[in-house]
Amino acid sequence: MTHMFGTDGIRGRALQAPLDETTLRKLGASLARELAAGSRPRILLAGDTRASTQVLASWIAEGFQAEGGVVTWAGVLPTPAVSHLLRDGGFAAGVVISASHNPADDNGVKVLAASGEKAPRAVEKRLEHLLDAVDVPAQGARMPGIDSSLKRRYLEIVERTHAGPKPLEGMRVVIDAAHGAASGLAAELFERLGADVTEIACSPDGTNINLACGATAPETLADEVVRQGADGGLALDGDADRAVVVDEHGRVLDGDDILLAWARHLKTQGKLPGMRVVATVMSNYGLEMALAADGIELIRSPVGDRSVWEAMQASGAVLGGEQSGHVICSHHSVTGDGLITGSHVLAIASKSGRPVSSLSDLVRVPQVLLNVPVKRKEPFERLPEVQHVLARAKEELEGRGRVLLRYSGTEPLARVMVEGDEDRLIKRWAEELAGAVVRALG
Repeated sequence: MTHMFGTDGIRGRALQAPLDETTLRKLGASLARELAAGSRPRILLAGDTRASTQVLASWIAEGFQAEGGVVTWAGVLPTPAVSHLLRDGGFAAGVVISASHNPADDNGVKVLAASGEKAPRAVEKRLEHLLDAVDVPAQGARMPGIDSSLKRRYLEIVERTHAGPKPLEGMRVVIDAAHGAASGLAAELFERLGADVTEIACSPDGTNINLACGATAPETLADEVVRQGADGGLALDGDADRAVVVDEHGRVLDGDDILLAWARHLKTQGKLPGMRVVATVMSNYGLEMALAADGIELIRSPVGDRSVWEAMQASGAVLGGEQSGHVICSHHSVTGDGLITGSHVLAIASKSGRPVSSLSDLVRVPQVLLNVPVKRKEPFERLPEVQHVLARAKEELEGRGRVLLRYSGTEPLARVMVEGDEDRLIKRWAEELAGAVVRALG
């Protein structure tokens, strides 16, 4: 069986397998068969600003239409916009051509269910099975024209997530759209919300997406906020599902800071049922301690926004996210939306009359991360010496820190992460645990 789908769809170098013409035309045909159920399924197709996006989208569309499906082409549109528009109804699924925060030479395919959520793993597996069974489709219908009304509908949806008009009235904000899918859209939204907006990295040319800008490189944004004396800034990634905020001093507030600020606000509003928040195993232990001080439980999930959403559903949490800035608030969305995240977090400061710097007082605990080369990836619970060291480390760090041991999903590495309130202590346990892994697997 062909294995293509990872934690966030299909990723790779654009125009090369698995993002080649044959594979993507077959994928489009496979999706049509998966969705058919005796009808002519309709999908919403969109993508980011990479030079390769249009051609990859056309291959998917050709394969889908060859099997009797109907395509609505939105052109350049953020991934979360597709999620919202799917929930409006009328579509059997959504497909986004994007590699999110990756460089411009990469691209990818994300498949969304009609609910706006990432397609279930079972659906991805069935698509992989179908891909092996279908022939390369004959040349199908041409790519439809862009439905320009979809951008307007998306902006209206996001605007309606705010309780009152002009929640950012009088606020000066700098927006960095990473030369990606939210270029122009983000500024229009924030102006509708009352902000005085300056744009940077909002001029995509097909090759500059995420290039020294956006959520993965917010330093230029931070400098611009300080230079202009702005109240804050917002940095998005290429498909605008991630967001990080910059305060008036140029300090970057990442996903951990955002979760803390938003959780506290929802608590005061009586909108944090169960008093719990989801974050991945990579979020700093300092977030866990800060939330606990406010009586809020932190539930850990595996890495990936789909894992965050699954943990939110299982626990009843309405807020969850990743340190990278992919944050989900189920009051408004079923997936991370950088425009919703950024506008709501900045609105917390604006409505309170306090500066953006007051949103988070998160104190991160020291962290040691070691990458240990391994010859094989055997379950850690089957390694007695590793389990012995791990148990001792957890016992000594209980209430003071934590230990995370996991394998890399893409490299022959074991990742050892130890966090705690004392540098010497966490360094010692990280080295002891890494040594145990080397002796067992190195």
